[in-house]
Amino acid sequence: MNDEQNQAPNNLVKDQIIPAFTLPGPDGMPHSPWDYKQREHLLLLFIPSLTDARARTWLSGFVEQYRAFRDEMCAILAITPDPVLKNLQVQEELHLPFPLLADPQGSVIARYTQWDSATRTLLPGVVLADRYNALYQQGFAQDEEARPSIAELLADLRYINTLCTP
Repeated sequence: MNDEQNQAPNNLVKDQIIPAFTLPGPDGMPHSPWDYKQREHLLLLFIPSLTDARARTWLSGFVEQYRAFRDEMCAILAITPDPVLKNLQVQEELHLPFPLLADPQGSVIARYTQWDSATRTLLPGVVLADRYNALYQQGFAQDEEARPSIAELLADLRYINTLCTP
């Protein structure tokens, strides 16, 4: 990818409400940002195919810090271009505490980041929304180092919690 392709289009603006969607989880049940609205902040992870070892490693970092995200009242939803069955296998393999949502057509993925339907590839990244589904932060890049780190996301959540007291 060249430098232009290494960054997602800035189609989400701070203070904007994140686009609504419903996608099936590994159990086939639907998941939506609305399931968490007014109760929890939401971190959306856009993960390339889970056949990619780098994607699994990146995902593992969120698994290791899952308790810290939950302590900050944040739910995590990971979205992949893989089908439900593949996500179910990986969910069980990695013992993921949060759902892997399947978007094999890329219809939701394309609303958030770059999506190539011919090759079924996406630009990985994160979207952090507060409990009212207002966009707080986003970061998409091919290189993990160019995306917001887990420490940065947790610091942002602590700050959001000072602003959004229940």
